[in-house]
Amino acid sequence: MSISSDDQVKERIREAIDIVDLVSQYIPLRRSGRNFVGRCPWHDDSRPSLQVNPVRQTFKCWVCDIGGDVFSFVMKIENVGFKEALEILADKTGITLPKKQKAENSKWKTENREQAAEDGENVTAESPTIEITRKQLFQAAEWLANSYHEALLHLDEAEIARKYLTERGIDNNAVKKFRIGYAPMEFEWLVNKVKRKHERLQILEIIGNLKKKSEDFFRGRLIFPIRDENGRTVAFGGRLIPNSPLSRDSWHKDRKYLNSSETTLFSKHKVLYGLDLARHKIKETRRALIMEGYTDCIAAHQFGFSDAVAVLGTALGPAHIRLLSRLAADKIILMLDGDKAGQTKAESDQVLKDFIAEGADMSVLILPEGLDPCEFLEQYGAEALELLLKTETVDALEHIFRSKTRGIDLKNDIIGSSKALDAILEIIAFAPIKGTAPDNPIRFRIEKTIQNLSVRFLISVDEIRRRLKEKQYKAEAEIKRNISQEENVAENNESTENTDNINELWNDKNLLPDTLERDMLELWIADPTAIYEFWETVPMERCRSPVTRIIYEKCNKLIEQNKPATFSRLIVAFDDPQMKNFLVELDESGREKFFNDNDLEQHVYHDELEELGKSLREEIEEPQLDKELRTKLIQEIIDGFNRRDSERTKITDISTLRGDSLTEMEKANKLLQIQKKLQKQQEEIRKKLNGEN
Repeated sequence: MSISSDDQVKERIREAIDIVDLVSQYIPLRRSGRNFVGRCPWHDDSRPSLQVNPVRQTFKCWVCDIGGDVFSFVMKIENVGFKEALEILADKTGITLPKKQKAENSKWKTENREQAAEDGENVTAESPTIEITRKQLFQAAEWLANSYHEALLHLDEAEIARKYLTERGIDNNAVKKFRIGYAPMEFEWLVNKVKRKHERLQILEIIGNLKKKSEDFFRGRLIFPIRDENGRTVAFGGRLIPNSPLSRDSWHKDRKYLNSSETTLFSKHKVLYGLDLARHKIKETRRALIMEGYTDCIAAHQFGFSDAVAVLGTALGPAHIRLLSRLAADKIILMLDGDKAGQTKAESDQVLKDFIAEGADMSVLILPEGLDPCEFLEQYGAEALELLLKTETVDALEHIFRSKTRGIDLKNDIIGSSKALDAILEIIAFAPIKGTAPDNPIRFRIEKTIQNLSVRFLISVDEIRRRLKEKQYKAEAEIKRNISQEENVAENNESTENTDNINELWNDKNLLPDTLERDMLELWIADPTAIYEFWETVPMERCRSPVTRIIYEKCNKLIEQNKPATFSRLIVAFDDPQMKNFLVELDESGREKFFNDNDLEQHVYHDELEELGKSLREEIEEPQLDKELRTKLIQEIIDGFNRRDSERTKITDISTLRGDSLTEMEKANKLLQIQKKLQKQQEEIRKKLNGEN
């Protein structure tokens, strides 16, 4: 049985995870009635619109139309496929996933055989395929981090690395806190450490530390383990050590830093160095300091700035900003070196566009005298840096103005000032003000900026708004392209195994359930026993929507296994996140339609009972539909299907009568049949109205 179809394992994992605890790891939540709410991370959410239902174990943002269970939340927030989300949650719960072998994994299979053949082993067509799980990759990355760290602490050849750290002012506490390491110069040091075992070598290749020639990619370098926000090692950075043997090699000399390549664990555009250590301080200060390098971040922590993080050889991007926003970083300060390169980065249009587009409150601090943060702290100390942060940081919008108008006489240089204004507006156009409320802080900032630009450029506010509107069309097109690219990446990350095969259905509204079929599905979720009433009168074949038929079939399979098709079982039975989202919609709308607040009040997590956690959820009974209401709803839905089929038959009959396929006699007989059918329907309606049986 494949992992993705193992409903029993999925049910165990879902029961073991409290969705409130899970979502709280990414987004601050607060109680609101029977639910919890937080700011949605997938849109500009000034007012918390993400709802988390602790009893149903679901989440939903009605603005984004995104919802589901613990699995779809991890898929969306981590941008992974279902299989990876399953592995992530399995790791959190300690539940072991069933092992499996996949013949189609030809790449890893071939590499394994080639390596075995090179070592003189007998390789046949029947040699087993080794599947490497996400959990194994995390374990191997952690083992590598520990091995490099131990090498730095104890190997004689690592003395040059220890001396360099001392010269950079990095003390022993920081070395341990950040697990800094050293990769020995020996070519086969890693190969020997894993005793040449094929599966272990293969894992090290996937992570990126081992080359095909059995050489450590980071050989002879200082090692900085890169961890995700939850403290799991996902990649490594290797720093060339001055005056080391490698520093005389031209290839290494041109590459002061080496970072791990992108893997299933690591994307440099989504990870910030030091965030696992900074996240709690960020939540406390509501501020994040962005550095450019590993040592800058480490030095900042040593001097008490433990809300500092660093980018990984790339510019700060939208995913980084969203990540910090999820951690409640209301203020983001980009701290750049005072040299020419630092100023160039500060003036990067793309970085500024990303900040504006995400609605982030960003400031820029360019350090004086060409110093980087580590050097500045060593020379002037923490108080001096704190003073700069308070007095010299420049708001992003003001920074844009200064950088674009530098050297331009705004009063006399008409062409230059016009170009500068256009350049400023092209960046401001990315602000997410469309559809926001008048009191939205982003809208207020942009409005004040427009007024400010009017004064500085001596141009009317209306003219600036006109120009800005033109730029916004272009910005919207670029945003759509970026979203499309992100969606393509997400699709590529999806597991190729899709047992439900329904992804293509969501793009065609004609394939989705109509009002009648939605009513039926809502009733089934509210009362799982109601489906029995439809087996004979409304079989699956009478349903128009493929989505309805898929849910119908899944319900039947659960019932065949002697499991009532409850909402919790049904949502676990599907891997597709859009289906999970649709089921949450049905559950929410059905409960609002069929039950009042008193019926649902028993589901409230009272403060004094909250510590009971999941056991409380297990003891709560589902609210029951009123019997008379249930009977009435069932009959109304069945009648609706009859009317719909009758209308469809009528249209078919009319089309047949208008065509040339029947003779005149056959058409007369057909009309007689239609007349008798109509008389029968009218008689049935009359009896119902008169209360006759």
